[in-house]
Amino acid sequence: MITAIVLLSGITFVVMVAFGLFGLSRILIYWKLAEFTYNQSFVDNLFYYGSYMLTGYFLLVFIEFIFDELKKNYPEHSLLQGFKFHSLVVFISTTIFYLFVHLNYEYIKINYFVILVIIGILYALTELFYPDSENLNQKNDD
Repeated sequence: MITAIVLLSGITFVVMVAFGLFGLSRILIYWKLAEFTYNQSFVDNLFYYGSYMLTGYFLLVFIEFIFDELKKNYPEHSLLQGFKFHSLVVFISTTIFYLFVHLNYEYIKINYFVILVIIGILYALTELFYPDSENLNQKNDD
């Protein structure tokens, strides 16, 4: 029963993300901010665009993990506090994503600054809804 609930909620989440990304791509195309010229079969498109998103997602999660570790190890450093920290994370994440992922996909044409705005908005939403996440599974035996 629990497996069915987890699968159903996971599938629902993936479908909602897919519709959100489809809507975002339509907005970018309408405003002439992006071109998506890879158009093969459904499975090929799914693999091409899906690998772009998954690679980017895991890269961004990894970069955020590194910055969180830096923040834990050097809590008094001025660049790792407040607005400077968030700006640095967004700028470096966008630059690394652009250089290591985006430039390798020749059929996806999006300007660096458009990607910067998108990643900045997604990062701001993450900080808004999950400000300082705690490990809820950790048991304190005080």
